[in-house]
Amino acid sequence: MNPINDRIRAKRLLEAREHGFAILPFMRRNAGRYILYSVPFAAVLCLFAIIGSWFAFGCVVSFILGLLFVYVRWFRGQRNVWPFAMKIINWDIVRKLSEDEPSA
Repeated sequence: MNPINDRIRAKRLLEAREHGFAILPFMRRNAGRYILYSVPFAAVLCLFAIIGSWFAFGCVVSFILGLLFVYVRWFRGQRNVWPFAMKIINWDIVRKLSEDEPSA
C-alpha cells in the first residue's frame, strides 16, 4: 500500500470538510485493506467449521465482533470531534498543502 503523505492527508481533510465526516467514503478508501484483513479470518472460520471446532469458531467470531465494535466506536468518536476540529484547523494551510508537492 502506498505511503500517505501530507498532500494526500490535506486532500482528504478538504474532502471531509466539503462532504462531512461520513463513513461511506472512508470505507471505499479502505476497501482493499478490509478485504486483506477479512480473508485470513474467513479462512480460519472455514477451517474451524470444517473440523467442527465450534468453541474456537465462537472465539474467532467474538474477536471479530469486538474489532467491529471498537472500529465503529472510534468512527463515532471521530464524528463527535469533527465539528471542533473544523473550528481549530487552519484551512488555508491545508489548502496550500493539498496543492504543493508531496513532502518527505
